[in-house]
Formats: sequence, structure tokens, C-alpha cells
Amino acid sequence: MNFGIPTERVFSLSAFEGVRLLRGYAVRHPDLPTPEVLALIERLEPDGVNLDLEASAYLTEIVDPGCPLQGVVFYQSCISAVVTKHQPLWSKAMRQGRMRFLDSLTSDDDRDVFKAAGLADVPPTRDVVMWWDGISAHARLLADTARMDQAREAELLTIEHETARMTKLGINASPVWKGLDDNWAGYDVLAFDLGEFGLVNKMIEVKSTTVTPLKFIVTRNEWEQAKKFGPAYIFHIWDMSKMPPDLHVRTQAEIALHIPSDNEKGRWSQTEVPVGGAK
Repeated sequence: MNFGIPTERVFSLSAFEGVRLLRGYAVRHPDLPTPEVLALIERLEPDGVNLDLEASAYLTEIVDPGCPLQGVVFYQSCISAVVTKHQPLWSKAMRQGRMRFLDSLTSDDDRDVFKAAGLADVPPTRDVVMWWDGISAHARLLADTARMDQAREAELLTIEHETARMTKLGINASPVWKGLDDNWAGYDVLAFDLGEFGLVNKMIEVKSTTVTPLKFIVTRNEWEQAKKFGPAYIFHIWDMSKMPPDLHVRTQAEIALHIPSDNEKGRWSQTEVPVGGAK
């Protein structure tokens, strides 16, 4: 029963308290349909008319049915359900640490929800620590999935770009999506150019970014491959903040200007490279 309730209504103490009442009444009146249970709550409960029972009816479907109806665990279960199902924008900041995240909340109502759940207690209990670790792991998984989706979209854009370029040159071949088939290839797309004696390989490392100013990460393995293939290795950097996305092409020699050197104290593993002006 998803009424299309906005996250700000679902993530509220009013909606949470409604879940508590709705489940309690449903146990006592198992034969009543939900609309009649809601009407009963509004008629019998002094605070019933002040609760967002429409949001509660939706929320009760996604909150763990086995969670207790009393204590902080109830509120923690409600919060977990909203974060998992609705993925509110602020949930991304949960990876930054408990107090940093709580300080970043701009709504007093949101902060009150976390306080009611005991999740702002100092010092935290072991159960609270485990709750934060679990929800932070979920937030990291969502972020990793979003990054992977963006990376794959950029690779598809390069496939389309290279297919059109090669067709225009009269090359009767298709790009190969190496990044999908072999994570150790050291580049993402194998395309082709016309050479003096036929087709020559073109290894493309695809990057996607939305930051301003534009920059991207080069790993040591990618750079080792770039050095091995020399001019045949190029970088496609897609600015995914634009619609449609903008392509920036950089050669191995252009990227070399930004690669750090090892020293006796350590070896670099990845480095940040500015994109600069379009080319």
C-alpha cells in the first residue's frame, strides 16, 4: 500500500507513533481492514487526529514486523526502514561518522528522530554502535552502486562514440568492452584506428566525473598500462554533470604531466588529475 508518501512525512515521530498504534490495534482487531483500524484510532485515541496516519499505514508495511513496539529499538527499526527504502539525500552523509552526520542535519525534526532512537547518546551503547555500522555499510553500498552505474554509463557513451567514429572512417569493426569482460585489462574499451598497414589498436581508459573543477583518479595499474602502450593509450573523461555528458579526451603524454614520482619513503597508488580546458 504505497500512497506515494514523501520521505519528509514518513521520516517523522508522528508517522512512527502512528505505526505503534496501528500495529497495536491490528493485534486487538485482526479482522478489521486497515482503513477501519485507522478510523478507530482517530476516534478513540486522544492524539490520533494529530498523527500522520496515512504515512503510518505505508510505513507499517516496510518496518520489520518483528520489531518491538516499545523502546529505542522500535524507533531504530523505523529509521532503518526509511533509509533503506527511500534512500533520502541526507543518508549519503551517514558514511562520514555519527556526530558529523548528526551535525549536518538542517532539520530539528530530523535530529529529534535520531535522539528519540537513542542514536545520539554519548557514550553510545554497543547496540547503537552496531546500528550505525550497519546503516553506514548500507550507505556505502548505495554509493558504490551509484558510482558503478555512472562508470558503466560513461563506458557505454565511449562505445557509442567510438562506434560512430569508426563507422565514419570506414572501419568494419566494433569496439570491444574490455572493462566488462576483464577487470585486469588495464583499460575499458578497445577501439581501432586506421594505420599505415591496416588497423591499429586504441586502448581507452574511461573516466566519469561530476565534480567542479573537473578532475578524475588514475590508479597505478592504469598508469602502468598507459606507459606500456604509449600513444595507443588514451583517456576519455566524461563530464556527467552536463546533459548530454561532455567528452574530454587526453593522451598518455598529457596525463604524464600529472603523475607523481616514487621516493624512498613510499610508492604512489593513485593520483588526482585535473581535466582543465576541453579538447
